[in-house]
Amino acid sequence: MFPDIDDFIPNLKSLLIVYEYIVHRYQISKWLNINLQVKDSNCSISLAPHMLVTTMLSTIPDVVFGPFCDLAVAPVARLLHFQNIPLITMGAVSNEFTLQRQTMYSTLFRFGYRTDELGTLLVKLFQYYKWSFVKFLYEDNPKPWHECQVLLRPIAHTFASNQIRSDNRKVTSHDIKDNFKSIFIDFISNNASVSLWCVNPKTFRSAVLTAQKLGFVNGEYVFIYLDTVLTQENTDEKSLAVRQPWFNPNEVDQEKNEKARRAFETVLFVRQRLYTGERFRRFATNVVDFARETNRTKQLIHETIGTDETNFYDAVVTYFKALKTHYTNQQEISDNGESKIYTSLDARSFKSMICNRSIEGANKNITMNQICDRIDIGYTVYDMDPDTGELEAVVAYPAEPFTTENTKLQWLNESRLIYFIDKNATFITDTPRCGFNNLKCPKKTLIPIWGWIIISLSSIIVLLLIVGFILYRRAKFEAELKAMQWLIKWDELSTQTLLRNHVARPSFHKLSLSQKDLSEEKSRSSVSSHHSQNSETDGPTKQTFTKTAIYKQSVVALKRFHKIKLETTRALQLEVKTMQDLTHDHIARFIGICIDPKHQYIVTEYCPKGSLQDILQNEEIKLDTMFKHSIMHDIVKGMQHIHSSQIGSHGNLKSSNCVVDSRFICKITDFGLPTLRSNSNKGSPPPGVPKDAAFYKKRLWTAPELLRDPNPPAAGTIKGDVYSYGIILQEIQLRNGPFYLRDRELGSEEIIESVKSGSLLRPTIEAGECNIEIGQLMKRCWLEDPNERPDFTDMRQIMRRINKDGESGNILDNLLKRMEQYANNLEGLVEERTGDYLAEKKKAEALLYQLLPAPVASQLMGGQPVTAESFESVTIYFSDIVGFTSLSSESTPLQVVDLLNDLYSVFDAVSENYDVYKVETIGDAYMVVSGLPTPNGDLHAREIARLSLALLNAVLNFRIRHRPDKKLLLRIGIHSGPCVAGVVGLRMPRYCLFGDTVNTTSRMESNGKALRIHVSSSTNAILEKFGTFELKLRGDVEMKGKGKQRTYWLLGEIGGLSAQHSLVNWDDDVVDEH
Repeated sequence: MFPDIDDFIPNLKSLLIVYEYIVHRYQISKWLNINLQVKDSNCSISLAPHMLVTTMLSTIPDVVFGPFCDLAVAPVARLLHFQNIPLITMGAVSNEFTLQRQTMYSTLFRFGYRTDELGTLLVKLFQYYKWSFVKFLYEDNPKPWHECQVLLRPIAHTFASNQIRSDNRKVTSHDIKDNFKSIFIDFISNNASVSLWCVNPKTFRSAVLTAQKLGFVNGEYVFIYLDTVLTQENTDEKSLAVRQPWFNPNEVDQEKNEKARRAFETVLFVRQRLYTGERFRRFATNVVDFARETNRTKQLIHETIGTDETNFYDAVVTYFKALKTHYTNQQEISDNGESKIYTSLDARSFKSMICNRSIEGANKNITMNQICDRIDIGYTVYDMDPDTGELEAVVAYPAEPFTTENTKLQWLNESRLIYFIDKNATFITDTPRCGFNNLKCPKKTLIPIWGWIIISLSSIIVLLLIVGFILYRRAKFEAELKAMQWLIKWDELSTQTLLRNHVARPSFHKLSLSQKDLSEEKSRSSVSSHHSQNSETDGPTKQTFTKTAIYKQSVVALKRFHKIKLETTRALQLEVKTMQDLTHDHIARFIGICIDPKHQYIVTEYCPKGSLQDILQNEEIKLDTMFKHSIMHDIVKGMQHIHSSQIGSHGNLKSSNCVVDSRFICKITDFGLPTLRSNSNKGSPPPGVPKDAAFYKKRLWTAPELLRDPNPPAAGTIKGDVYSYGIILQEIQLRNGPFYLRDRELGSEEIIESVKSGSLLRPTIEAGECNIEIGQLMKRCWLEDPNERPDFTDMRQIMRRINKDGESGNILDNLLKRMEQYANNLEGLVEERTGDYLAEKKKAEALLYQLLPAPVASQLMGGQPVTAESFESVTIYFSDIVGFTSLSSESTPLQVVDLLNDLYSVFDAVSENYDVYKVETIGDAYMVVSGLPTPNGDLHAREIARLSLALLNAVLNFRIRHRPDKKLLLRIGIHSGPCVAGVVGLRMPRYCLFGDTVNTTSRMESNGKALRIHVSSSTNAILEKFGTFELKLRGDVEMKGKGKQRTYWLLGEIGGLSAQHSLVNWDDDVVDEH
């Protein structure tokens, strides 16, 4: 009789699986006929007894397992009390079942948690901290929190027995609508610093947030949450609801989650102690495996076994073991010759067998007290770690290992204290420092008359000082305006820098300001580099580089402007003064202005790493997430400062106007001084001249409302800057240029016209390509309505949360992190270049090993001289193609080249299988040697003989591509003898053979016959030593310069290849002509 409620723990379905596992494991059905009836009690005070009575009208049960809820257990237990039928449950936590056990609940057996231990744990915790008063707050709707009222009643009784005063209040729907203000102001703040809560987790979270707003989260109040009403949500140890109960994944405002985390530092959680022993893990694994075998794994809560299922297992197994013992005792009586009818195990007999005893359980040994309640399980207190935000178990009761004598709290970690607001607040007194309603902190006495006199005189003096300071500042301000210290003459700038612009890699540029270097300093640093996303439609990407100069021993950047008539009016002076006073770590410093008619420049700080756009387009620079977040954060901080200054807005914010200095800090440039800069149509071609792609590319960062405005403000707008920042965010995240569109080919002009028309066309950003908060921030920046876009103050809060590493720590730490990232980029680049070098080196070595013998090539690569070497005995192979001249005359040069390439590719592949070295090929001639450069004894003759047979067989199957009907006639000659080998030449070194053996081999080949292997007598003598080669005497052959030489034909090798085939007439001994 357990509730079949999906969100309720324990669940009827999971308990049935445990029951069937018990029957299966202990083979209960072999000795017991079971008539199991399953009922859903639904935790109802009326339904549970009704179902029991209905069942008993047809059959009297031997035992009843369940119900779980106290409201359902009470009437069922009272009915079974008169029937002497055991009622076994893991519920019935109330102390009422203990106090009235003998009179009303004598057949009740409790195998689960009880409020006795919970009340004892809380009392001992209160005594430890010397708390003497507590406020109870409970909720009775929705289910299963209606158990809270039942739960708190025995706890209050236990507190009263230990001189701890308490008061309680029901949390109503009115309290929730009132946002709990009345609870804290009228109920808690009057006389209690400790409150005990048994409510829905969502209700509790809202209450704690309200406490934070009202100032109760100050280290003087503590909230204890009874997390003992079990649901599927709070029994999954791995879920955030258990580990971080303050976190709400559906919270739109993440700042609220941070506030909740801070507030929950004052909360203690009390939960049922979990089973973690090795015995329990084996048991849980076995039950889950059983459920998997019966395809019912999903009926288990979280697809695993919890404490209630384990307690149910212990209860059922204990009953079945007692029942079997009971039957065994009756069997013994029957064996004495008496006829005996088996009786059921009633409650009294069951008590006599398990009360006041220790029994083996699934997790550990079960300890039952004298009234048959399990007393070895208890509760654990959890406290949140301020650093990780996760709950940690700190205190438990009763202590482990369990003994009836050990009645102390068990501190699970001696070095871990309970933190009530942070790691400095580890103790909360029973009364706040100033008492309730601040009665212990009286107001200070009124100021005496002489005090007022002193205050008045001091105020007058301070007022005079303030007025004087204001007048002084104004006079100083006017003097600075008239001095025009910002005015820079053209002669003060090193002119060479304007004529020698070049493209340099910012990453490796170093500055040296010696007198020699001043004349050679070259200008660089890109300030306007165009995106590559629409390269196909907008033409090739172009980069322009800022002009630089040397001013007062420092490199400065020059921004050209053009005014036909420029007067230093007061308005211009005020603009310049505003720029001079604007100093910030993330704004390029304004230095001055050169107003010479032919040289009109705005002079600013020079940032050697180039623009942000250059860095993003350089694929060799690797940007990790921290580096990207730091750049985004730098821009936000710089823009926030501009918006809070007299300048008001940037008006031309884009990635090319964000520059990076030598410390890898991003700075904003190219803003302010509206008098000197072009009007709102700057960059527009003269009237009548068509607008090119470059004009539209520069406007990709411009907000829709400014595109539509025929006369937009010269300095732009604040919300327009926000839109531009959103485009920069997309550039940083994707590194695909501004306004990247996936799967769409649109030119810059098409994009601008589409945005201008209000079509809501925006860059493409897919889920997973960036941080979720950054993706949401981008889309907010791109909103069509400017008023709905965030400001940079809000964005700085967001970026501070995202870029925690960059925001925390001092300036040096952040700089070192950026330098480390830059060093890692360089290290990766060096590794990549080194890998490329090593790969090419291996290719070169492989090629050299193909051109020269390996030992010779190794000597050359080692820088060692290669001297000629004499070899006593080697075997040389010569071959050519009979009729090659006529075949060449009938073919084109390309066909001849293809023929020889195909043929020698086959020959090379065959020769790799033998210990030979290919010397060279000249035309149709092919020369191979064995026995050098590494001598191999007499094996050289065998290797060449086998190679000859293999090549002869290969040429028979060779097919000429342009003459497939024609067969090649290969003529081979081999000879053995001494020779000298060495490298000839330095520019194109060749490994050459010298000696009479080479000439003799050539004569053997030229005096041979087509498709035959002509062997000299010296080679024949060596081959006969092996005894495996078949040779035929040809006779004496007249050779030029050699006289008559006795030669042989190589016919084949026993068990190997053969040179005999149908194309050769062995009786014909006429020498073929080449």
